[in-house]
Amino acid sequence: MFVVLALLVWELVALCVGAPYIVPAPQDVLVRGAELIATATFWQAVGWSLLRVLVGFACGMVCGIALAVPMAAWPRVRAVFAPFIKVIRTVPVVCFILLMLLWVNATWLSAIISALMVLPVAWTNTIEALDSLDAGTVEVARVFRLGPMRRLFRLYLPAIAPQLLATAAVGLGLAWKSGITAEVLALPVLGMGSNIYHAKIALEAADIFVWAIVIIVLSLAMESALRACAARFSGWEAA
Repeated sequence: MFVVLALLVWELVALCVGAPYIVPAPQDVLVRGAELIATATFWQAVGWSLLRVLVGFACGMVCGIALAVPMAAWPRVRAVFAPFIKVIRTVPVVCFILLMLLWVNATWLSAIISALMVLPVAWTNTIEALDSLDAGTVEVARVFRLGPMRRLFRLYLPAIAPQLLATAAVGLGLAWKSGITAEVLALPVLGMGSNIYHAKIALEAADIFVWAIVIIVLSLAMESALRACAARFSGWEAA
């Protein structure tokens, strides 16, 4: 129902504007999408953007969790490093992109930006999950004198895994938004963001709509997959 309503509104807006280079009709976007999908360049751009986003997302999640574990265990470590995480969380993504453009090759800039945007989310949710661990879990680790690594993999991570999977779904959306924004500004040779920028310069609104739809579909599909994994894992834990 939502899709039908959105298409009707889109068609009405396109008719009212009457300028395909500003708001193309849905059928024009469909035709242009079919043309782009038939080219190798389209799939190369999608593949490179997907790779960068996934690399950045994975690095951000791993670094966020790795930083949260010692900070949760040692308050002094948290007091020293927590402000840096908060700075990363509050600085606008455009500032990071423009700064990183001076230091990093455009090819992998979007991966670094995605990681920087995901890291604070992963850190915040992980440290909150660890802070709220059941006292019995901590007592079990103390009684059996488990080492730090065994505590991490046998007790702590299984206890917070459902929350981490839900966090990953949110982080993935952030990785897509920030990663594509970085591509639009950095203009790597192959990438969906680069194609969006070139389409804007050429006033090819249909191309912009096609790329936007592809990004939305990929992002929603991957978020749905992660949420399904989180729900299934929670079901296994309950069983």
